[in-house]
Amino acid sequence: MRSLVLFSNDLRLNDNDAINSAIQSNKEISLLFVYDKELYSKTHGSANLWWLEKSLFKLKNNLEKKNLTLNIISGQYTETVVKVASKYNFDSVFLNENKHPDFIKEEENLRIELKKNGIQLHCFNKTNIINPSKILNKTGEPFKVYSPFYKKCKFDYVQQKVLVFPKSNIKHFTIDEKSIDTNEIFSSSNNKWSAKLEKYWEPGEESAIKSMKDFFKTSLFNYKDVRDIPGTLGTSRLSPHLRFGEITTNQIISNFEFHENHSLSKHEEHFIKELYWREFAYYILFHFPYVVDKPFNKKYENFEWENNYETNLSKWKKGLTGIRIVDAAMNELWESGWMHNRTRMITASFLTKNLLIPWQEGEKWFRDTLVDADIANNVMGWQWVSGCGTDAAPYFRIFNPLLQEKKFDPENLYTKKWLKNFDSYSEEGKYDLLENENTMRPIIDLGKSRNIALERFSNIK
Repeated sequence: MRSLVLFSNDLRLNDNDAINSAIQSNKEISLLFVYDKELYSKTHGSANLWWLEKSLFKLKNNLEKKNLTLNIISGQYTETVVKVASKYNFDSVFLNENKHPDFIKEEENLRIELKKNGIQLHCFNKTNIINPSKILNKTGEPFKVYSPFYKKCKFDYVQQKVLVFPKSNIKHFTIDEKSIDTNEIFSSSNNKWSAKLEKYWEPGEESAIKSMKDFFKTSLFNYKDVRDIPGTLGTSRLSPHLRFGEITTNQIISNFEFHENHSLSKHEEHFIKELYWREFAYYILFHFPYVVDKPFNKKYENFEWENNYETNLSKWKKGLTGIRIVDAAMNELWESGWMHNRTRMITASFLTKNLLIPWQEGEKWFRDTLVDADIANNVMGWQWVSGCGTDAAPYFRIFNPLLQEKKFDPENLYTKKWLKNFDSYSEEGKYDLLENENTMRPIIDLGKSRNIALERFSNIK
């Protein structure tokens, strides 16, 4: 009797229910990752694919150290898994659920096709720490506001056991299928960007655990006070590790005494609330799947966006808006595949409420360039800033990037780091005819554009 363990966005050995359950079945096991190019091009942006490639390589090496082989093969997801499972007489397949909508559909198709072949599918969920279908308000409806959602989750929370990779001898079955080299996923055709990202990140389970421990030692003690300052190392930077399942929220939260009557510091609870904001994003996507490309608040489908915005969109992407903190943030994104949370909000507000460009355009760009791009969190963030999502910032909340820079980067540590031409920017973001022609001037008047946005938002009924 044999079991097949299938990986997707759970690139870890520990706290992995699929691996542990397959091994406990006392059967021979094989480990498989199917690279469905079409599926992954829909669910992963370019920076995602870079991370996926590196993380898979680390996972494969870690398994080899335990005398286990990770078979990485290409092909259509469901068709390939069914073909392998049938060919080698596997009686069961084990996987950790991937919560991207396209993977949800694929995994359901997989269940149907495996059943036709008399093969059982066993699914587990460590992407989330809650079951969205179980967290409902008193009327049995989904929560639409974060605070009561968090309160309910906190009340219901029960720490799950953190699993460790089994130390006992594992019965391994070798399958004979043509494997692909991991660099075919990204680096073979994107060497320049690949080399750039490697300066800033080290994908893999070991790096995820190290990042968590370093954050606990150096930044958690004043997290709430410094997390909004982009010029400091005040955030955990665990988001890409979570996105690829190199570490689980369950592992992170197990370090705290988290329960209804806890005695956590304000910094610890604020950090946990950020983890639950991620849970809330998946929760909303589960109950309201249309939010992938449409506003949660449907009345904003009629919002009057600008026409012919391609030129300004291009300048925003390239960090050429003439607004220091916006351009610094867009440079950080292009250079490192990441952006500080505070500047994500600033740049998103500038795009949607000053340039009046649809939030979907910004979401698409972030999805392609962020190493931690995650459909649920990305969509939630963009809808929150643009004012059309659940629990969203009110439409009249428009970030003034100049004031944001003064408040959160008063000594310009962040802007000077990411702007090679810092000194060429117009002081205070103003347009002065007497200034040098090489001066970076704003592409739009912040005050006038703000008033136009307020007028258009107020017209929404």
